[in-house]
Amino acid sequence: MMTANHSILASFLLVFILCLGSAQDLSCENCRGGNLKCIGDTTLQSVTDEDCSICLKSGTKWTWPCSVEGLCWCWDSTKPKFKPPPASQYEEAEMRPCDIFTEEMFNVTAPNAIHPYTYQGLCETIDMINERYDEKIFKMGTLEQQKNEWAAFLGHTTHESAQYTAAREALMCARTVEVASGTYCRPCANDNFDWEDRYCEISLVANGQYFEQYCDKIVTPPHGCVCGPTTEVDNEELKGLMNPNFAYFGRGAIQLSWNANYIKASQVLAESADTLCSQPDLVATEPKYAWGTAIWFWLFHKPTADASTCHIQSLEGSFGGSLNVINGGLECPADPMGYHAEAIVTRLRYYCIAATIVGVQRLLDFEGCEGLSSAFEECVTTGYCPECNDWYLISKTELEVEPTVVPAPEGPTSPPVPFRSWADDSWMNSIQRSDSSVRTRKVALITMGSILLSSVLLSVVL
Repeated sequence: MMTANHSILASFLLVFILCLGSAQDLSCENCRGGNLKCIGDTTLQSVTDEDCSICLKSGTKWTWPCSVEGLCWCWDSTKPKFKPPPASQYEEAEMRPCDIFTEEMFNVTAPNAIHPYTYQGLCETIDMINERYDEKIFKMGTLEQQKNEWAAFLGHTTHESAQYTAAREALMCARTVEVASGTYCRPCANDNFDWEDRYCEISLVANGQYFEQYCDKIVTPPHGCVCGPTTEVDNEELKGLMNPNFAYFGRGAIQLSWNANYIKASQVLAESADTLCSQPDLVATEPKYAWGTAIWFWLFHKPTADASTCHIQSLEGSFGGSLNVINGGLECPADPMGYHAEAIVTRLRYYCIAATIVGVQRLLDFEGCEGLSSAFEECVTTGYCPECNDWYLISKTELEVEPTVVPAPEGPTSPPVPFRSWADDSWMNSIQRSDSSVRTRKVALITMGSILLSSVLLSVVL
């Protein structure tokens, strides 16, 4: 016989399981019709289309694979087989993204941009992605939301790429060596790197050493590129150098890193897992991939299954949330005494510059990254973020004035004060991104374990 306490516990467990079960990809709930099929995403787990067919039936939302968010999705078989990015629920905007962020704005944002960071390449890649999916980057919601997304994206990517002057992570490949047989890199530890001359004195692959950074060997296809120990090139003239196509260090506008991210970006941008797995250095040499990997990350990447994307966070008004997606493991909480405190300062400065150039009405909020709001205020009041002064005054005015009485102030219209790029500062270039793929895998295992445990407990109680 079931006691009152048993009843309460059973109810609690049911609610818990239903909450976990709600992770089911809702796009399969209404996936009915002649051309619609509920199919599996093999990049997440080993799942077949047949496995996902049960998700069309009632009562399967806490049954694998329906219980794992995004593992099954609805495909219109009349269209190419591209899994769409998470939906923001906003309406598509009318204005083309590159009609908002013009080439003139790009040149002001990054006056020293190098190849592969071309404005034409950026716009062509945006159009390619937006033509493919219903959810579109820089083209959802109101005009102000479009501008805000642009400003957030530019703030993050100019920081990550040193104002589009760094195609490869400095410590891994600050100076390339070009020979007839190809391009080679000299990976370096921070202590052995000459930041003034940007030269590595002692290579990480010298004297038979192995290079294994940014390689999660547990993650294999289709979840991650095959990776393993990399050694120096077997050539006397190339001592201390490695082939960059054997390593998945930071590259491109958002410094894409780790073998799990390279394969996922490749599947979207090249329609083939092999392209960026076998040639990761394309991200440092071709505009389509230098920009495309940043756009892929912005639209698709979620650090955990139940998290949001940079795209959705910016549309919903949170710069802090977008930072948490990009580098939350290292920069959130935004500790003013932490190792990455100066990186946060630079990121905020670049964001304020982008917001001024694009012409937003106000900055997005800093919620979603603990301590970022305080870091912003401290950055301005201590004089480290002069580019943010006007934005800080606007935020203070909005707090002090009743918005129903006085209209919200317009954003700054004057050009940003001269900004010294911090691209050569060692603290910024030596940053190593946290392994988001490991973080995702751990959360997924915990969630699956919780579902199984709850099911067992519920059966005992009942």
